[in-house]
Amino acid sequence: MGIFSYIISMDKDTFWGRAKPLIKAHNMTQRQFAERMGFSPHTVRNWIYHDRVPELSAAYDIAFTLGVTLEYLLGGKNKDITEIRLREIESRKAAARILKMMEKIQEQLLLMRPLAEHWARKTKN
Repeated sequence: MGIFSYIISMDKDTFWGRAKPLIKAHNMTQRQFAERMGFSPHTVRNWIYHDRVPELSAAYDIAFTLGVTLEYLLGGKNKDITEIRLREIESRKAAARILKMMEKIQEQLLLMRPLAEHWARKTKN
């Protein structure tokens, strides 16, 4: 395959050009994605490298797993589902980070509780 073919295969409007960022947004490697879908990593790697659309049932499963329509992965204009899904994934990541921060704060407050109780007792006397 020549360099021109390789550049064309990296077009963002191809099936895999649209699927790869979604796989990444789901925090999956190509291997994890393949295993989740029940495909061999080698098969998925070949599809991506050669920019081949899998058979219809596999393509539909890929779209469903990524939370988009098959139409979108095939180059359709319906991006709304994808953009909403990506925002949802980012929101969940942010919520998880906030939850971790809140848990750390709670741990720190529990460690400070005996000190606060001690000062409360001293100020009563």
